[in-house]
Amino acid sequence: MSTICVLVAVNVGQAVATKNLSKYVFMVDTTGYSGDGSEGGNELITTCRNGDTIVWTVASIDPAESVAILGFAGQAIPNMVNPMKYPQYDGTTWGGRVNQAGNHIQYTMTLLLEGSVQLTFDPFITATNPQ
Repeated sequence: MSTICVLVAVNVGQAVATKNLSKYVFMVDTTGYSGDGSEGGNELITTCRNGDTIVWTVASIDPAESVAILGFAGQAIPNMVNPMKYPQYDGTTWGGRVNQAGNHIQYTMTLLLEGSVQLTFDPFITATNPQ
């Protein structure tokens, strides 16, 4: 089984000012370019296999601004994957094992921006059973 890393880069200042996180989130993962058009946007489709581990890391594009992951919800949570916080990273990194296959299953990620603003966005996971 593999570990798939997902980077969530956030323009915190703009997201807070406009209260629109989706417009200011940029996502990429270590699966490589899949050509589905979701790379770099806010609705990344992370493709993996049942049994893989997904690790999400969030970072501000401006180091002076803070962002952390507060939690996950949605269709993929908790049955398909149940992410948990990695406490040594102060909320910036969470991970979970993929426990079932599914195609284009949406989940919601809630972020805490600048210590007080909570905003969400909703990317996807597609998981196949290993062959």
